[in-house]
Amino acid sequence: MGRKATLLGFWIVGFVLGGFAWIVKTPVLSFIEGIGLSSDASQALIAGLFGSIVMVLSVLAWSFLSSSS
Repeated sequence: MGRKATLLGFWIVGFVLGGFAWIVKTPVLSFIEGIGLSSDASQALIAGLFGSIVMVLSVLAWSFLSSSS
């Protein structure tokens, strides 16, 4: 798998999950703030969670799609 295809794949996965995070942001923030975290801490938690999901899914997809010699 070439570099351009890999970067395009990372971008697409990040874009899709970022859009999904934006859609579900309000109910998730309400839930997290309900357990006592501030709004800023809740947003940081969500950003970190979705960022880690993007990276894990991207690396897994890359490992399955890359050719092994």
